[in-house]
Amino acid sequence: MAKRLYSLMLNDEVVRAVDAEAHRLATNRSALIDSVLADYFGVSTAQKRMTDIFAEMDALLASSEHLIPFFAPHSGTFYMKSALSYKYRPTLKYELVLDQTPARKLGDLSVNFRTQSASLVRELEQFFKLWAHIEQQVLGEQKGAHIEYALYPNRFIRSMALPEGADYSAHEIAAAVSAYVNLFDTSLKAYLNGTADAEDITRDYESFIENAAVVL
Repeated sequence: MAKRLYSLMLNDEVVRAVDAEAHRLATNRSALIDSVLADYFGVSTAQKRMTDIFAEMDALLASSEHLIPFFAPHSGTFYMKSALSYKYRPTLKYELVLDQTPARKLGDLSVNFRTQSASLVRELEQFFKLWAHIEQQVLGEQKGAHIEYALYPNRFIRSMALPEGADYSAHEIAAAVSAYVNLFDTSLKAYLNGTADAEDITRDYESFIENAAVVL
């Protein structure tokens, strides 16, 4: 949906209230007004769809024992935190950034970590490479070839795209992303504490894909 520049005459009191709310929500004046008007007139926008997906994820993960969700309405990012059972209990931060274009690409999932432990960094990077290999192997050319990965210091990124040929509701997308992150987080922790090896993780991933309503 295209955006253009428009001029509006607004009362100073209204603008001050809008700016205060935009600051509270960590967004800007234009984005907030666009969202409010879209809600009022029932217009579906990319930003509204994004907010709906994040709200659904927040509700789905509210009772999670391992993932702590956080998002600010009208922002383009959803965060999930997860503590590792490691010395000093380092924290992983999952960051979901959704794409606002109409393409099938949903967005990118980033796994961010900070630690002074060289051994933990090495183990995390080993898992990320293993995970990418398992996905490529299980999903094959049809889906796996379209997934993009990137590994940087303290950051792993995996692209997400919706299957072609169908439209999905905000709830369906939120459920798919939440389930994927939960599997990733569970597998990562099992790998780090030695209770799961590559075969175990592959088997769990295959089972997950067989039962997944939406494969991202």
